[in-house]
Amino acid sequence: MDFSSIGGSTNSIQYLVDQYMMFEARPRDELIQQKNDLSSRKSVFSELDSKLSALKTKLEYLTDAIVLPFQAKEAKSSDDQKVGVRVENSASKGNHSLSVQQLAKSDTRVSNQFSNDGTDFSSFTTDQTFTLEVAHPTDTDPNNRVQISVTVTADTFSGTNDQVLDTISTAINDAMAQAVADETITSDEVIHASVVSEQTGVSRMVLTSEQTGYTYRMGFGTSTLLDTLNVNNSAQSSGTTGGYIYNVGTSATDSELNSVFELDGLTMYRDSNNVDDAYTGVAFQLLDTFTQPVTVSIDPNLENVKKDVQDFIDKYNEVIDFLKSKARINPDTYERGPLSDDYVYSGMIADLRNLVSEPVDSASSQNYKLLYSIGIEADRDGKLSIKDSEKFNQAVEANPAYVSDLFNSSDGVAVKLTDYIDKFVKTGGTIDGSKKQIDSQIKNLEDRIDYMNDLLDKKEKQYFDEFTKIQQTMYVLQNQQLFFNSFLNMG
Repeated sequence: MDFSSIGGSTNSIQYLVDQYMMFEARPRDELIQQKNDLSSRKSVFSELDSKLSALKTKLEYLTDAIVLPFQAKEAKSSDDQKVGVRVENSASKGNHSLSVQQLAKSDTRVSNQFSNDGTDFSSFTTDQTFTLEVAHPTDTDPNNRVQISVTVTADTFSGTNDQVLDTISTAINDAMAQAVADETITSDEVIHASVVSEQTGVSRMVLTSEQTGYTYRMGFGTSTLLDTLNVNNSAQSSGTTGGYIYNVGTSATDSELNSVFELDGLTMYRDSNNVDDAYTGVAFQLLDTFTQPVTVSIDPNLENVKKDVQDFIDKYNEVIDFLKSKARINPDTYERGPLSDDYVYSGMIADLRNLVSEPVDSASSQNYKLLYSIGIEADRDGKLSIKDSEKFNQAVEANPAYVSDLFNSSDGVAVKLTDYIDKFVKTGGTIDGSKKQIDSQIKNLEDRIDYMNDLLDKKEKQYFDEFTKIQQTMYVLQNQQLFFNSFLNMG
């Protein structure tokens, strides 16, 4: 090292110290590089975990016994202005004929018509309490009904008719809200009260059940106030008198509140216009009344099944591509992937290929034991694709179970892949173990790096002190030289 410039300035000393420290720091820098390499390796494990977990999630969906993705169905109505239809995968293939004689309606009762500025309720001088009966079906008693108590205070009745009607309506709505808060009933079981003005100067109270159907009809307890209102009249409202708008009837079969329809030759009655309990997995929405039957057809949804299988293939291929780049040697550049030296990970591609190519012995059909039999093939790199869509469609149309068995039976592709992947991605699994091992190595390196940083700090101070002393010595020598030169010049 050239010390000739050391006498120039403190900057010169710092420069020399920096040069020496670059050499001294090399062992520490090598440790930092090792730590960075380990961190990069850990991120590879995290990414592999993410891709394997995404594949596992899709496999679990394909094996879901409730969703039944391989039994995906689609439904069509010959007149969707009259009948809407929604279908679940559990529905059976077939055609259904439907006509609608009556739509379901909400029970609606009205009071007598009152002059707004009249005082027809002034004879009531005490608080009035009455009960309204509403449906509250339970699992053990589908016909269960409860009584909701409503109290109207005495001071209410000193007002005009429109004021009294408004206050009674508010009291009913408040009582219903409290019953919901107390969990006596649910919010879709309430009765709504309101005041309607049919013409200037006259009004009446209207009660309407939240839900349609005979089950959700309203009932009334004995009450002089209700009698005065005549909202509990057991006859149909006519003119200015109160009563029901739709005939409640005595059962589901004679009530105007229920929908009445003929489905495949059978007459049915329901509380709602949304019928989801006639056929498993099929919900009909009755939109109008009509006599000419509408046809509802239910067929396998080939596109949905293919989409789910393609989604599985895409996620599987993503794993294969990732393993090729991270757990193999690049055949073109001969660069080694970060996991290529670990036989557990470098062998995953072969393991996965074997799992998807092996026959499924437990499949119900002898003709559908391999993914190849439904048109799914692997290329030279092990990536899957639906090579023959016609084969795939034929299998689904013939029987969705043929496709389902290949994935879901005891030795099905999805079952075997899920078990294999779970060993890697589960808590405490193979990838967790690899990451914890790296964390331990990183911690050890960090301790060594911290120790070496302390040594380097001390070394840097030592060099700075030594070079400072050299600088001071050089200053003295330079001054002495100048002194002797001036002395010789005097001679």
